[in-house]
Amino acid sequence: MPDSNKKRFSCNTLSQSIRQIMIKHAAPTAMLFGLSCALGQFAFAEDSFVVTNPADTASVDEAIAEKEQEQHEALADAKQEQAEQQQQDTAQAQQEMTALEQSVQQFQSDEVYQLKDSDIPAPDQAMLNEINQIAAEAQQQAIQQEQTVPSIAQIEANKNSSVVMAQDGTAINGTSISSNNNIDTTINTVNVDQLVNTLEQQQVTVPEFQEDATDPSQSAQSTSNNEESKKKRGFFARLFHRGDDDQPEEIKTLPKINITVRNAGEALDENLQNNIEAKLSTYTVEAFEDFNIALPQLKEMTTAAAQAVGYYQAEFKFSKQDDETLIVDVVQNDPVIVASQPDISFTGAGAEVPAFQVVSVVPDLNEGDILNHGKYENMRARIEKAASGRGYFDGYWRMRDVKVTLPEDTADILMKYETGERYKLDAVEFRMSDPDKPFPLRKEILEQLVPFKAGDDYTEWRTNLLSSNLIGSRYFNYTLVNVAKPDPITKPLELPPDLAALEQAQRAEASQQQATTPEGEEVTSQNVVVEDEFVGANADENQNAELAKSQTEAEQRAEETDKLKQQARETKQVPVIVTLNADKLNSLETGLGYGTDTGVRLRTQYRRAIVNDRGHSFDANFQVSENYQSLDGRYNIPYKHPLNDYFSLVGGYEHEVNDDIGQGVELDTESAIVGAERTIKKPMGNWQQNMSVRYRLDRMEATGDIDADDIPDAFRVVSDDPEQESLLFGYELSRTDQNNYVNPTKGFRQFYRVEVGSESLLTETDMAILNAGWRFIYSLGENNDHQFVGRGDLGYIVTDDFDHVPYNLRYFAGGDQSIRGYDYESLGPEEDDLLIGGQALAVGSIEYNYQFKEGWRAAVFTDFGNAYDEKFSNETMYGVGVGVRWASPVGPIRIDVAAGVSEDSVPIRLHFFIGPPL
Repeated sequence: MPDSNKKRFSCNTLSQSIRQIMIKHAAPTAMLFGLSCALGQFAFAEDSFVVTNPADTASVDEAIAEKEQEQHEALADAKQEQAEQQQQDTAQAQQEMTALEQSVQQFQSDEVYQLKDSDIPAPDQAMLNEINQIAAEAQQQAIQQEQTVPSIAQIEANKNSSVVMAQDGTAINGTSISSNNNIDTTINTVNVDQLVNTLEQQQVTVPEFQEDATDPSQSAQSTSNNEESKKKRGFFARLFHRGDDDQPEEIKTLPKINITVRNAGEALDENLQNNIEAKLSTYTVEAFEDFNIALPQLKEMTTAAAQAVGYYQAEFKFSKQDDETLIVDVVQNDPVIVASQPDISFTGAGAEVPAFQVVSVVPDLNEGDILNHGKYENMRARIEKAASGRGYFDGYWRMRDVKVTLPEDTADILMKYETGERYKLDAVEFRMSDPDKPFPLRKEILEQLVPFKAGDDYTEWRTNLLSSNLIGSRYFNYTLVNVAKPDPITKPLELPPDLAALEQAQRAEASQQQATTPEGEEVTSQNVVVEDEFVGANADENQNAELAKSQTEAEQRAEETDKLKQQARETKQVPVIVTLNADKLNSLETGLGYGTDTGVRLRTQYRRAIVNDRGHSFDANFQVSENYQSLDGRYNIPYKHPLNDYFSLVGGYEHEVNDDIGQGVELDTESAIVGAERTIKKPMGNWQQNMSVRYRLDRMEATGDIDADDIPDAFRVVSDDPEQESLLFGYELSRTDQNNYVNPTKGFRQFYRVEVGSESLLTETDMAILNAGWRFIYSLGENNDHQFVGRGDLGYIVTDDFDHVPYNLRYFAGGDQSIRGYDYESLGPEEDDLLIGGQALAVGSIEYNYQFKEGWRAAVFTDFGNAYDEKFSNETMYGVGVGVRWASPVGPIRIDVAAGVSEDSVPIRLHFFIGPPL
């Protein structure tokens, strides 16, 4: 038998052997198909020929004639043998197809293809070894047979031979093509492309091979051990490791090269240098290993980085310093300059809207500036944002043209935008997340939270304010505001006259190509198979049902959104759908803290978000420490607006033991407070008003060894009349401006409050209490690393009989929010070493914070001031200290260590505080 046929027979034998092995070992269908593709390509591969120019052709003609005779004889023998072989192959193929169907069925029900928490078995090593051995033997046999093929020089001498290009681009001798075609007609070839497409449509996923898993049971055992170890964890261990199992595996980032950009000519533009470094710093060390291969890509990236900042004619020289360092020598040359003021124009209904006109009046690029792609894109984004933020959803670009002229190094910018018609806002539709549940609030309460009416011009701030109002009301667990804005419109851009001819030529060429495209070509769509649809892929039927339900709901929402967008396009009104959830109306929060002046303290807050359908709510706070306990509640009733105008009924109880008033005297105070307030927010810009009335009853008891004659007049009322009462009417005006509600970096807060009481109306004496306060925070530097925080408080009690002012209404200083380094309310005027309280208050603080790590700051501060008598005769106290600040998700957390430097003993105290700095 001729060698060529022996080679083909060997290849077929290899294919059959491997198929038998895989069927024997029950290999998956995808693996069988993949090997079939590879074997099909190997079995019918053609020999490559290279054209040469031999000097002698006579011996070649003779060799060719002998070769053709051998091939004709071999062909006759091959036909007979192949006919017999074809019959055997047909029978064998039927058996293989039966085995394949069984394998597919087994594959579909196999639990391993869930690819989630199930184990991935390792392949049978014996099967792999057997396949590799047969493949190696076949390859060695093919190499030996190839040596018997006549040399290329002997065949090329044929006078009538013509050289053509094979489909893969290889030069092939024409005579060989003819012979090979005759042989191929008797063999059933495999359409590899069709088979691959079939596999892709089936979307069969094969588990990856795990080299370290020699036994499939090992993986299952490992998973079982992990689950068992989780169950054995104690309470604190589970609390500490909570969330660890849900953490995604850490993705290892590839190391990047180091970039050094040097000046090879005049001084480099800083923007050019920084942009090149930023662009090339993304290049990996692995790709940098072969410098010759990496060089074209590095040059392309550097050129793009230079052009982005206006340097179109920059020159570069690249050198590799070591395996991780690239040196770029740059000659920047002249940059491209904007030749004239950008021509930015608008047409349509919104052409005169200030939001558009401000872009043309104050563009990001002006005449004489270096062309910067980032600034140009920012101009474009400003226009698009102005359109989308103000309801011009039919807007589109008529022209965007930046003409760069080289070598003149000039640029001309031309931008034309059509705004279209402005859209209106449609009425808001409220829904519950569970359609079967009723609304917890009346419709009029919900409508009061909507800051616009149907038919108002669309503006983005209106829909954002709606979302903010819903969240600020604290009625709901979560809210979702869906604004069905139409998708942006894109239309063919108008071109400048010099490019119009080029566009027409391109369209003509495209039309010609379309006319020559064969018609009737069938487009094959890829069928995506969802893994969860396989039988046995998920044993939990309830989970499957929930997944199917969620998928159906998502599809329905997407379909509804598309319909709403289409509706908005037709009616020019934007639908707004609000989804509400109020499943959990009760909330409870607990906090634990410590302070040198208060000791360990516990604080608990309870809230009932919705008491009834009229929007009433209730809050309660409980606080307990060694010397202080309190309980207070607040019942809120919406009046004209649930957020901006409401009444509050307040009540509370306090108990405090003060053992630091002097002379060994301890003061035990019990207080009861009831009152009502009305809060009006933002009727005058950002100012907030609060009108209140409160009744306070204090019962005090002083204990200790002290002579009655030594009690000062200002304190005598405490011992003579243990009950003190006051009825105060108050008014407060406040305003807060800040750039962030949780962790602001800039802000200012101010408040002014007055309370009055009369002796003729449940008050010990006629008096007026005046208070004012200011807080500021200001940050500067890179990433706002440097921060200054200030605070100031003033107060004064206007009265003719200070001795009868209730003790708990007087002023005291010291503590977290006053002068750090001293005990809480331990400072003030004293008589006979007894703390009697002050008629005036003046305290302040200045603090510097430095951010040494993202979210962490070190602080140094000083506090000063005191509670003073009527003549401000007592000493001003000072405290200094250091601290740490953490910008937590719930607000700043402060830990301070402060020293009261005005005391002879210089007390040092620890202060811990959670809350906003303003």
